[in-house]
Amino acid sequence: MVFEDIVGQGHITKTLKNQILSGKISHAYLFCGTRGTGKTTCAKVFSRAVNCLDPKNGSPCNECEVCRGIIDGSIMDVKEIDAASNNGVDNIREIRDDVRYVSTNAKYTVYIIDEVHMLSAGAFNALLKTLEEPPEYVIFILATTEAHKVPQTILSRCQRFDFKRIKPSDIILRMKEIAHGDGLTISDDAYDMLARLADGSMRDGLSILERVVSSCGSSVTAKDITDTLGISSADSVFSITSSIIDGDIDGIISVLDAILSDGKDIRVFMDALIKNFRDMLICKVSDDPDSVLDYTAEDMVKLKSLADKMTFEKISHAASVLSDAQADTKWVKSPRIIYELALIKISKPEFDDSPAALFDRITSLEKKVANGAVADTSSLTDRLKKLEDKIKNGVKISDAPVKKEQEKPEEKAKTPVRLYRPIPEYELTADNPIVKTAKNWGNISRTMANSAAYLKPCLLNRTITIDADGIILLFKREEKGAHDIGANFKERLKQAFKRASGTDYAIKIAYEDEIQDDLVDFWALSASNADNDNDSNNSAASADPLENLIENFGEIVEDADESEFIEYDSSQDNFSQSSFDDDSDREEFLDESEISQEDENI
Repeated sequence: MVFEDIVGQGHITKTLKNQILSGKISHAYLFCGTRGTGKTTCAKVFSRAVNCLDPKNGSPCNECEVCRGIIDGSIMDVKEIDAASNNGVDNIREIRDDVRYVSTNAKYTVYIIDEVHMLSAGAFNALLKTLEEPPEYVIFILATTEAHKVPQTILSRCQRFDFKRIKPSDIILRMKEIAHGDGLTISDDAYDMLARLADGSMRDGLSILERVVSSCGSSVTAKDITDTLGISSADSVFSITSSIIDGDIDGIISVLDAILSDGKDIRVFMDALIKNFRDMLICKVSDDPDSVLDYTAEDMVKLKSLADKMTFEKISHAASVLSDAQADTKWVKSPRIIYELALIKISKPEFDDSPAALFDRITSLEKKVANGAVADTSSLTDRLKKLEDKIKNGVKISDAPVKKEQEKPEEKAKTPVRLYRPIPEYELTADNPIVKTAKNWGNISRTMANSAAYLKPCLLNRTITIDADGIILLFKREEKGAHDIGANFKERLKQAFKRASGTDYAIKIAYEDEIQDDLVDFWALSASNADNDNDSNNSAASADPLENLIENFGEIVEDADESEFIEYDSSQDNFSQSSFDDDSDREEFLDESEISQEDENI
């Protein structure tokens, strides 16, 4: 009924009372804040106070003719409009037409427009002119829970007051006053629970109290509240949190069974569990959590004890998984299975491969090492290293045995895991397939550029180097535009490179100064030693006579008619008589007897 009745908004009520006492009243006000914090109540009190014939310290007397007329509705100079159901242009035009007429019984005509953010764009435009130049006997009070939806042109023409969420202590104090006036007996733990359930809203707290009193009578305890509202007690939340810490899946399922058997809403319980993890997080990071959290002394001890048993990463992982599960259950009929899976993932992070779960597992392993609980520290170090690599590089870590340096590794998928991966020294020869591909870069790059003209700036005349994954395109810092083209179309580059080169090597983008010390001069590489030895040993045998002739007597061969040279084929060597036969012009060969006979004849 008066400003003093408004709980937790002293910074606003004090300002409004001072304006009334000084007579400096604005023509438009904007009351912003969450639900149930007193916006509409304050607007109604203010509408009576500005018209009261005998105000008491800035508050309405509620006894004069005007105050009583506004309260019982006989005076029509205070008009309350719900913008949610009257949000059209025509509704605002009616107000614009009405402000032309002076108030009949009161000093000011007050328009209280609730949920003003629901007005349409056209309605806001119709209201704008009236707010800019209203008659001096008109006051507008706009109330909204979403001030960001109100146009700036409206905001700039109003005095804005932001209503705060009401503290639990203020809610409890006000409820005690109401309970004393109505003859109610409410236990302290019930007051604490009502304040937490109110969640900063005085109206919500009073609505819950009214419902519980209707169900349980004039005597109310915390158990009456949980039974009436179907919510879970703090003991259930602490119990399931303890089971999560211990990795007790059976305990988690039994708590959920008990909650559902009692007819309680599992979604409400999960809200309480998420809030519990949030409060545990406050206990981990705050030096004075008691000043931030509102718990009884007994519950605060339990909360701190549970928080000490969990790492920061564990709490963060739990809050993240439950929040995701909460979002998933919005579209399912039975959310139980989703919540059960989420709780199992939290209690057993090895079942979850998300980054949050990996951090949780790493932290747990580090804690065990610090406490000396693990004997095989070498294997533990390897596991930690693999997990860290998996998180940093985003690739799966293989458990395959490590190959010796002397062994030539098998062909493997060319997956880039970082900017530069050096080629082992024993593989860095001119015979390496990557080196051969790099030496053919001129043809490859032209083919790639022809397939996609927009790639030319990052391909043609481009300096390159190589690593174990493939080709690295190098850019100067002043070539940011070309570098960005390559980075933005990396997948297109890879496809074009694969078609042009016929290989599955990677193609990377880098600035020259990023790998300045790792550049490979692939043009200066020689063939492998084994190949050099084989070439020297077989050079005489494999040398072609014609090639030797060209090398030693090039000027002769140059003038010769190549058609006169018959290729020598050693595979056809056969010195039998028939190999010299010529059917067209054959000579007779005589044996010894015929030769003797011939001599006698002579």
